Amino acid sequence: MGSVDEASVLAAITVGKGGIYLNVHAQPGARKPQLRGMHADAVKIAVHAAAQDGKANAAIVDFIADMLGCAKRNIEVVFGHTSRRKRLFIHGDTQSIMNRLHEILKDV
Repeated sequence: MGSVDEASVLAAITVGKGGIYLNVHAQPGARKPQLRGMHADAVKIAVHAAAQDGKANAAIVDFIADMLGCAKRNIEVVFGHTSRRKRLFIHGDTQSIMNRLHEILKDV
C-alpha cells in the first residue's frame, strides 16, 4: 500500500472534550490483526476475533490501545457496537493522540 494522505486521516478524527473520536471500519475474522489503511473516512482495522458477543469490539480496543501505547480503559466504542462501522472515543491529550495516529498511519 502507498502512504495515507493527511486529508483521509483528518476525516477519520474528530476532536472531543478530553480526547478524540476515531472512525473505524472493522474487519473481523481476519487471519491476523493489522492496520489496513483507510476506508473512506475511517481507519480500517482487521482483527482475528469473530463479530459476535462483542469479541471483535474488544479486539479492536486492544489493538488500538497497543498501537497508541495507552490503557484499554481509555478507549470506548460509542457507536456501532454491532456494525463494521464504529466510532470510538479515546480519552487523553488530543494533540499527542493525533500526533501518534499520524505517525502510525503515514506509512500504512
